[in-house]
Amino acid sequence: MEHSKFGAFMIQCDKCSKGWSLSEKDMKADIIVCQDPECHSEFSIYEGIKNGLKKIEDNISPNFFLANELYNLMIEVKIGYTSHVELPPNINKIYKVILFPLGPFLAGATDITRNGFTVFTSLPENADETMLGELGKIKALIHYKGEDYHVPWLHMLQYAFDQLRSDEYLTSILLSEIALETYVNSMLTIGYSEIGLDKDSISRLLEAGRMHDKVNPLMQNLYGVKLQGSDVWGKWSKKVLEWRNQIAHGSKVTATKEEAILAFESVVDSIFHFIEGVDNHRKKQGYPNGMFYRT
Repeated sequence: MEHSKFGAFMIQCDKCSKGWSLSEKDMKADIIVCQDPECHSEFSIYEGIKNGLKKIEDNISPNFFLANELYNLMIEVKIGYTSHVELPPNINKIYKVILFPLGPFLAGATDITRNGFTVFTSLPENADETMLGELGKIKALIHYKGEDYHVPWLHMLQYAFDQLRSDEYLTSILLSEIALETYVNSMLTIGYSEIGLDKDSISRLLEAGRMHDKVNPLMQNLYGVKLQGSDVWGKWSKKVLEWRNQIAHGSKVTATKEEAILAFESVVDSIFHFIEGVDNHRKKQGYPNGMFYRT
């Protein structure tokens, strides 16, 4: 898989929380060293990407996994009036609009769509009302999703995180588990195709197989890695998978934020447990490139 498809991924140090964009150089390194000159913590690229994916949104920038682009512009407004701002056509979804009025007035954004938004301005209490109608400038930062991912499990993982941020916890749990199932099914399809199994046989095998079998003996047989015995196994098998089944069958009708976070983080850990295992398997077989390594 080409690096360009992971351009939105960031690496984050678990010790000091410093983050930076994933690069080809990172994928060629055996060990990642934190870029903070006062930290120098060492970790694997897989741990760094997992930390970045699970980054909690701060007050300025949303998680880069969702908002993978930043657009900035200067807006000229008439104080006390509204103005419409049009945005470029390459914007798929806006996650945050931050406005910095360059003067003693207030500004906000409303009616935000992928095509643009409306800026309204006003004066603070006890301000000089003669400023109403005067021209002012606002610096705007727009965090948005530009290039889309062309990988199904990444789509599902992104949707799960987006639903988590929107407080749709049941949907987030369901989509998190679907992301894991999609990843595992895609890797099993690739693995069985490589050893000569036809598409119809693979499809029948995946339809009949239980997730417990897919993440253990089937992945183990093809790639030498299974989920059972890993640090995340208990959380996934006893909670996330159970919640997924309960939601699908209608017996679980509410969920908490803590449950949705646990499900999302458990799935991220599970997927990257497999990604690291598959990469190590391919290295031993002499493959020059894996998902997150380059030779």
